[in-house]
Amino acid sequence: MLKIKNYQLVDLLEFLEKAELKPRASRVRTKLNKLLYAKIQDLQGDEMALLEKFGKRDDSGALIEDSGTYTLIEETAAEYHQEKGALLDETTSINVDELRDKLAVLIEELENSDVKLSGKDAESLDLLLDALETEVKNS
Repeated sequence: MLKIKNYQLVDLLEFLEKAELKPRASRVRTKLNKLLYAKIQDLQGDEMALLEKFGKRDDSGALIEDSGTYTLIEETAAEYHQEKGALLDETTSINVDELRDKLAVLIEELENSDVKLSGKDAESLDLLLDALETEVKNS
């Protein structure tokens, strides 16, 4: 099981999507991305549940939204932000059993890449390699 914080999921997915990989490693990446995307969808569902609880509603009972941003009930906004922060800080487990024997290919390709990284991409690579290496070592 890969252990990833919820707030790191999107950055990892975006990093993997733009990584230039040879076909063999790319196939592993594609399968891993599907698993990451499923976790992101779960997280979005949990975030929507928080908005259902703490969001302001119009006269018809629908959540008030403006340009993709939901309006919160002022009296409970602090509680919403606290709960959302806790949600984003939770560690999620990603079952990579079906990929376990192929993870070394992805690790090797990422480690041997000539692409220069900095900032968020460098952090994402480090996080991803740590998680993948731990998974391979523990199998």
